Amino acid sequence: MHEIAECEQRLQQEEGPVAGSTRRNFNEDELLPCHYFDYMYGTSTGGLISVMLARLRMTIPQCLEIYRRVGHELFGHRRNILPLATKYHHKPLEKAVQEIVAQYCKQHEECDGNDWHPWHPEVENLDASVSTVKTQHSSVANSATWSSTRSTSKPTERICQSICLTATHSGQIGEAYLLRSYSLRYSQETPAWTIKYNEGADKLKIWQVTRATSAAPFYFDMLVADVKNERMGFKDGGIRENNPSFAAYSEHGSMHGDDRDPGLLLSIGTGRPNTDNDGFAAVWPGPLGKVKLLQKWSEKFAVFKNVLIKYTEGEKQHANMRFIAKGEHRWYKRLNVDKGLHDLKLDNWEKGSWTNPQTGITEVVNGGKTLSTMEKATTEYLTRAHVESPGGHKEYQPPKIVLQQIAERLVRHRRLREATKADDLKRWQTHMGQWLTGELKPEDAMVSAASAR
Repeated sequence: MHEIAECEQRLQQEEGPVAGSTRRNFNEDELLPCHYFDYMYGTSTGGLISVMLARLRMTIPQCLEIYRRVGHELFGHRRNILPLATKYHHKPLEKAVQEIVAQYCKQHEECDGNDWHPWHPEVENLDASVSTVKTQHSSVANSATWSSTRSTSKPTERICQSICLTATHSGQIGEAYLLRSYSLRYSQETPAWTIKYNEGADKLKIWQVTRATSAAPFYFDMLVADVKNERMGFKDGGIRENNPSFAAYSEHGSMHGDDRDPGLLLSIGTGRPNTDNDGFAAVWPGPLGKVKLLQKWSEKFAVFKNVLIKYTEGEKQHANMRFIAKGEHRWYKRLNVDKGLHDLKLDNWEKGSWTNPQTGITEVVNGGKTLSTMEKATTEYLTRAHVESPGGHKEYQPPKIVLQQIAERLVRHRRLREATKADDLKRWQTHMGQWLTGELKPEDAMVSAASAR
């Protein structure tokens, strides 16, 4: 949020404060991303991030602190070394998310961590009873959830929404499935080019949704829940759509038609993969992933075929979005570290030296080496001031300039929204989190700042 804070201050000095605004200072550690975006899509770890930033309306420092705190709890205690067994217990993840929800929930004074993911769960949805099963022994019937109602339902709450991509399991194939914090129903007017995902907002709790999108094969057991009278299994959405940018674009088209492009569609990758191999060894836990015989044998099974998708689909989807948007100089932007992260596995969490950005103190901590590697690679990428051609796609501008362009577009959009708040004051107050409890409260940015001190 550093560039956004700088842009806010610059525009305030050059153009003056927004009429009626009492805000004069913009602290990057207190700014909320949910005040700049309307929807946040994510899969796997990105799904957890989208929930924290959008549904729980957290700051960036709060999310980083959670990532560091939870990392060791999840990946510091391996339970199994067998090639086909899940490596980690799912309970620590569930408990961690429940604690996060309880700590950062802004809807209830005393939250037990079991908040629903939809802002307003649909009445017709039944409570979901949940269990977990071993992926390799699962045989769970499922189908996409469709409604007989054919009217388009745009989100009634003008508030930042989170959408987690998951894959539903039928024993044979994986289907992309969206877990929304709002309800959406397609209509006859929905553009034909859009993907018709499942409809509605499934009544699942926040910890269930994050478990569903993070259930990576071989790492965590699949989540199974009774949703709308159907037994459904949920796996890491990266199996089917590792890059959710087109899902976001398609959903935007479903709600707004062909006449409106997004104000900004920002795609953030997890780092370019190593193209020297097919990605299989990075997925299969342990040294057996490099055995040629096992590679050929495993490819006969659908689960392995699906896992391989995620290592190529991300960049292909980026190329597809560049084509749709006619480049990256208008409403579509992507940031994706191109060097230094390709050898990091999903559960990499190595002890080592790490410098705390808040205190400046350097010490040896669990996960320190991993954190330092990620921070170094990310900083070098975001400060790069020259153009390169990662993956054969020449950059429109170097990352440093792209970051500044993104910040200005977001800030100008926020200022325009605030300047027109008198047209619909309740809508503005809702967007700013003032009606989260059902009663008019101060902006949640102020609440977050107070709790951070």
